[in-house]
Amino acid sequence: MKKMIFALAVFAYCLLVAVTSKAQPGLSVPDAVKKSFSTHFKNSQCSRWTKVQEAYVATFTEGIDWKDAYFTDDGELKGVGKYITGDRLPMFVEQKINEYSNYELLELYQYECMENGLCFFAVLKNNKHQIALRMSPYGDVTYSRKIRIKQNKTASSDIALNKKNNQE
Repeated sequence: MKKMIFALAVFAYCLLVAVTSKAQPGLSVPDAVKKSFSTHFKNSQCSRWTKVQEAYVATFTEGIDWKDAYFTDDGELKGVGKYITGDRLPMFVEQKINEYSNYELLELYQYECMENGLCFFAVLKNNKHQIALRMSPYGDVTYSRKIRIKQNKTASSDIALNKKNNQE
């Protein structure tokens, strides 16, 4: 259960980063977490710390890639993630995403969990729904969430008002 909650926390973080890039000003990061980061990523400099549910997330660069490292309150490294492009997906994950041909791919996130290994998150969208998927490297969907997109009624009411004003 904790593994699923942590995976959902990772996914929630991905969505939050996609929506907003505001860091939490004045976030107090425990010394154990900072020490763990510097131990695991010796040649990297953390550019931002955020707190997502029960995890501290360090966003940093390693080479040319931006990555996110996830830590517990006591400094245990839970996993490392990064945004990727479709050309870096395993074949089976790519095939699974292609099954959603009537959806536009918004983002891909690769997450290497210390306990469960590698997984991929994809966010897809069409006119009516947004879908979030968590997949194994073999394309097995281990979590999905479908959200109905609310249609903007103001556009149609503006058209009706314009027609009414033009008739007068």
